Amino acid sequence: MDAHDSKMIHHEGRYHWFAASYGDCIEPKTPRTGCAGGGVGSCGFRTDHNVTLYTSHDLTAWTREGVVFAAAANLPAKSVLFNPKTVFNPRSRLWVLWFNYIVDGSFGRSFYACATSPTAAGPFKLVNRNVTSLQYSINGDQNLFVDDDGEGYIIYTNIGTWHHRISIERLTHDFTDSLGGAASSGIFGEAYVEAPMMFRRGGAYYVAFGRCCCYCETGSIVTYYTATSPLGPYTKRSPLGDLHSQSTDIFRYLNASGGEEYMYIGDHWQSAPDRVKGHDYTVWAPLVFGEDGNVTTAGFADSFAVSVLAAQDESRRGAASYTHYE
Repeated sequence: MDAHDSKMIHHEGRYHWFAASYGDCIEPKTPRTGCAGGGVGSCGFRTDHNVTLYTSHDLTAWTREGVVFAAAANLPAKSVLFNPKTVFNPRSRLWVLWFNYIVDGSFGRSFYACATSPTAAGPFKLVNRNVTSLQYSINGDQNLFVDDDGEGYIIYTNIGTWHHRISIERLTHDFTDSLGGAASSGIFGEAYVEAPMMFRRGGAYYVAFGRCCCYCETGSIVTYYTATSPLGPYTKRSPLGDLHSQSTDIFRYLNASGGEEYMYIGDHWQSAPDRVKGHDYTVWAPLVFGEDGNVTTAGFADSFAVSVLAAQDESRRGAASYTHYE
C-alpha cells in the first residue's frame, strides 16, 4: 500500500486511512540520507503526489477507495505535496483535508492549503490555497485534532524564525482556517523537531513529535508531552521507544470489548527492498498506558496482535484479531 504521511480516522464503524502516495520513483542506493539532493523531480519531490484513501472495518482487510486529491491537478506548477491530514467536522458534516506543499523545491516557499468534501472518498475541492491566518509563517509538517466538543485544532512546525519548533492553534468552526494568535499555545518543546501528532485520552491531551528526519533510514525517537488543555501548557514526558520510523499519526481504535485503544503509525523510509519509495514499509505500534500516566510501546517489533471490534454498521458487530508484520 502506497500510504505515507498518513492519518487514520475511525468514523461510523469504518477506519479511513488518508495518505500520500509517492508513486514508483526509485531511491538512489547511496547516499541513503533521504533528502540528499532533494529538488523538484527527484524521488520524494515529484509533482504527481496524490492523496489516497483506504478503508477497513477491522484494520485487517483494506479497500483502496482511490485518489481523493491530486497535487498536479490542483496546485501551481512545480508544487510538491506532503503530509495530508484529514478529519471529519461534526458541525459542517464535511471532511476537511489540510496539507503542506512547497513550490520550486524551496522550503522557503512552503504553504498550507485546505480542501473539503461531503464524502470521505472525495473528490476534495480546494477552498484555501494559502492559509495566512497562522501565528507563525514558513511552516512544515502539521496534523489535525478534533476534540470531544467538536472544536478543531492544528498542531504544526514553524521552520522559520523558531527553528523547527511546535505550536497549536484552534481552527475556525468550518476547520478551513486558523484563529491564529487569538487561540494559540505559543511555541513549545525543543528545536529541530517535526511530524507532530495530537490526541486526547480521558482528561489528558497528548502531543508527540520527533527530531527532524527528512526521509531518513534510521527513523527518529518520538517524545510525548501532556497537558490538561488542548492549548497547554505542555509538560515534556518521555520517548515512546525506538520505532525506526518518522511519526505520522496516533489514532484511536476500539478493542473487542468496545474500549478505546491507541495506535502509533510511522513511515519506515528507505526500507523497501526494491527501493521504490511507494513501497516503503509502515510501522505500527500499540500504545501502552501505565498507571503512573506514562506511555510506552513495545518498540520496533516484527509482529504484534491486538483485538479489534469490527463493525459493518451499528447492527452488525464482531471481534477480529489483527496481526501486523513489518
